[in-house]
Formats: sequence, C-alpha cells, structure tokens
Amino acid sequence: MSRPAHLPLREVTRRVGALHGVRPSRFVPLLLPMWAVEVVATVRQAHSYDVFDRYLTRALAEAGLSDTGELARFFGVEPVFVERTARFLERIGHVRRTAEGLTLTDLGRRSIADGRRYQLSAGRRLVLRFDGGAAEPVPWAHAAHAVWLAEPALTLPDGTVFAPPAAGSPLPPDAVDRFLARDDVAEFTGPSVPIQVEAAEPRAVWLPVYLVECVGEQLMFGWAVDGPDPYLLQVYRRCAGEPNTNVPQCGDRHGP
Repeated sequence: MSRPAHLPLREVTRRVGALHGVRPSRFVPLLLPMWAVEVVATVRQAHSYDVFDRYLTRALAEAGLSDTGELARFFGVEPVFVERTARFLERIGHVRRTAEGLTLTDLGRRSIADGRRYQLSAGRRLVLRFDGGAAEPVPWAHAAHAVWLAEPALTLPDGTVFAPPAAGSPLPPDAVDRFLARDDVAEFTGPSVPIQVEAAEPRAVWLPVYLVECVGEQLMFGWAVDGPDPYLLQVYRRCAGEPNTNVPQCGDRHGP
C-alpha cells in the first residue's frame, strides 16, 4: 500500500475539534521551505556491551591493569579468553597495544563512560536536514517521519492545495560543520551519529503542514507529531520572517 501524500484536511479538522476550548477560524495548507544535505559519513553507532568486554574495558580504565596475564589472573579466567576479547576490542577501535600492554583509545574511554559500546562505520550515506529560516537542524522525529517534497507543489485528492509561505533563506556554507560541533547531534540524526562527513551541495525541499488560525492563537499540524506541533510553528515563524517569540498555541492551556 502506498503512503498517502499527506494528512487530509478532514483529519486535521478532526484533531483540532478534539481540543477543548479551541475556536479555529482558518486552515491554511503550507509548504515550509527546508534544506536537505546528502553526505557520506563516518558514523558512530551505540551497541550494548557483552558481559566480558565491558568488564575488561572497566579493568583497563579503573584498575590500572594492562597486561593480559594480569587481567586473566584478576578475573580468574584463561589468558586465551582475555586475548580473544582484547583482539575484538582492538578490531573495533576500543583498545590498542603498546610496549606496556593494552590501553584504551578515546573511543573506548567514551564508550565505558557512557555505558554503550560505540563502533565507527565509514561510507554511510545520510541526509542531514535544516529548516529554511534559521538553518537549524531538524529534530530526528521530523527528519525520519515527516513527508518531504522535492518540489514546492502538492495537491491532495480532496483538492487541498499547499503553497509555500516564503522562499526561505540560503543555507550557510558552514551549517554542516556547526551542526557536527554540537553536543546533541544524536537528537537530530538518530542512532547513527556522524563524526566526519563529505558534504554534497544542499538541495531545497519542502515540508507540508497545516497552519490553523484560532481566535488569538495559532497552531501547526504536520505528519510526524499526532497533535499541535510547537516545533513546526517555530519554523513557520522563522521562514515567514516573524519575530522569534513564544507564541501561544491552541490547546496549550486546555485540558483534553
């Protein structure tokens, strides 16, 4: 079964009608201007530790042990078992061998600190998405689950026509570099976190949404969130050149 082009107007009308105390006056189908940048990346992915590889890395980090014989005696296991685990950790970039023995790499130290066994994978193709107003990265839920259009045109089978509210702003040349420097990159890329990328030229894309004008308020509906979407309303205001203020949204002050 093919995926619908977007939420039909009747579904948005139903969702708005379920909000207590909301009085909509107008439904406006819009296409928010956004940016997509396809990259080839080295990504970091998190996995669960096996039992012994976690204990071994903790021993290297906390017990001051580095020799495989010492580690085998510490755990009460055969040296071959320690050696096999050490080779695996060396292969995934968590330990390296020196004249003094085994030592943790930066990746190994970060993994043990976070409690997740990180592994790097090169040559992954990703699409990084940015809004067309302030060039801020798009949250993962919207990036992964929203409807993205390659052209600024959409007409649904019920006759609903979507149109862009504005042309949007150019994507700054350093947008990807600034994005990768953030501490919260995973909130925008999901489980595959890019560490290094080769960036291609950005391309314009559009996100279909419904702006709902209420009495003294506004709300926005898209595909990714089942309800009023504060993030999309913020993007709309950026793209439309409106002041970036906290706008009351229908339903924020109302119970179900």
